[in-house]
This record gives sequence, structure tokens and C-alpha cells, in this order.
Amino acid sequence: MQGHFPCGQALAAVAFAVRKSSSIVIGAPLSLYAEHSGFVVIRKSTLTMQQVLGYKRILSTPYLKVVQCHLVNPATFLAHEVQEREKTQDCTQHTKEGINWVEEDPILDIEALFIDSSSTIYQETGVRHTGEVVVKGWSHVPSEKLQDTHS
Repeated sequence: MQGHFPCGQALAAVAFAVRKSSSIVIGAPLSLYAEHSGFVVIRKSTLTMQQVLGYKRILSTPYLKVVQCHLVNPATFLAHEVQEREKTQDCTQHTKEGINWVEEDPILDIEALFIDSSSTIYQETGVRHTGEVVVKGWSHVPSEKLQDTHS
């Protein structure tokens, strides 16, 4: 979660801790104390759909109780020293802004190739067909069926 705002990083840390502790707590009640609901960060952030669904699933587990507590400052639990600007950050403001360093313009002076492949088993024959395509800029270079040894 590098590059995300501090509350997004905290959300990732909480999700990691809940996943890792599930084998220890084995369904026992688990309380999470935070300054705001994690769902606020999820709804208004720049997370991918896969991340959003994963965090919603973890925060919706029946044994996890999210308690909104304004007395606890999550920054005090961080291992590194928090900069002054992060101490007063407003996570809802971060979620409304968007990321200003993301650019949508392609880099034209670089040789960039992207490879995408797929595999399908045809039910009629039971044979696996695997193909690939190499994309360069806005067009594809080769597109062909791969050998049967590839899966």
C-alpha cells in the first residue's frame, strides 16, 4: 500500500493482522478501535475493486467489531516517526482528492511490451487451448496459439 494515504496504509495493516490472527482467535470476538469506520476509507478511496472487496469481506466478518473511538490516535502505534503533516491529516479529504501523481498519458519514447495470455478448455473435446498476445503501444505485435505443453 505504498503511495496511499496513511489511513489506507492502516487499513491494509489491519486487514493483514485480522487475516493472520484468524487461526489464533478462532472466531473469538475481536475489537478494532479506530478514529473512524474503515468503510469510509473503502468507499471513497483510490483502491482497486479487488482491494475494496477484500477489505469489505474482512471488515464484515462476524467476530470483528469496529469501534469508533476518538481517543485513540492510530499514528501512535506506528513504528516510524510520523511527520508533522501526517499528524493532522484528514483521511476523508485524502479520499475525495484522488491521486495527482497518476498520469494517463502513455510514454511514447520507451519500448514497452505487455503480454497477456489466456487458457480455455473446450467442453466438446476436453482439449486445452492457450493463446497469447503481445501489446506494443496501442497495437498488438504477435497473437498466436501456444504449444500444447503450455498451460
